[in-house]
Amino acid sequence: MSRDEGSNGAPASPGPLHAPSEVALEQQFAPGGLYALRAAVAAHATELGLPERSLPRVLLVATELATNAIRHGAGSGTLRLWRTGELLMVQVVDAGPGIARPDRLGIRPAPLGSRAGRGLWIVRQICDQVHITAGPTTTVTIGIHLGAPPG
Repeated sequence: MSRDEGSNGAPASPGPLHAPSEVALEQQFAPGGLYALRAAVAAHATELGLPERSLPRVLLVATELATNAIRHGAGSGTLRLWRTGELLMVQVVDAGPGIARPDRLGIRPAPLGSRAGRGLWIVRQICDQVHITAGPTTTVTIGIHLGAPPG
């Protein structure tokens, strides 16, 4: 998504879209590894200052992004987690076939009868920043304000 907006549609101040050289967590994942991924995200996010009340939101985002990478990407990916100022940043990268028009993904909810298409919409609703780039890899980077109430 090349849209940096908060859940209310207002522009959010951009955090770094590229992970710094040192991150709190960098973990590869594949099918069957989501439990371990969520446990690692929970441990590191709280260490970075995420309030406990916001943890379910971050775990939902991490799970949705990892599941998308598994289902629609190369079947695996890498999650990175870091803090920049008052933002907790989560980034998921996969080496899948890429996506057309990443700026349009998740803008509208999927039709009720659809079997897919809700993950990125949910992510856009509960994150303060969302950015998707597609090329030889697909990268989704989100930011959540550490002091923000759960969306």
